[in-house]
Amino acid sequence: MATESFDTARLGRLLVLIVFVSAISIMTSAQTLDGEIFQISVFAVGAVALLTAMTGVLISGAAAYDEERGTK
Repeated sequence: MATESFDTARLGRLLVLIVFVSAISIMTSAQTLDGEIFQISVFAVGAVALLTAMTGVLISGAAAYDEERGTK
């Protein structure tokens, strides 16, 4: 499927996966951790989710760029 746009399907699947895994991690942390350790774990999960989303955007952009140039 040749389109000249950003790979939104790949990015959408990645974002759904990030949200799902982050939610499960935070819910598990909320049940098992208390106080400051819980806050640290939420920050860590959020930081990893943000970095993963940024990497996904770069990968989707690179795929769109390669497709536009006709290289693979």
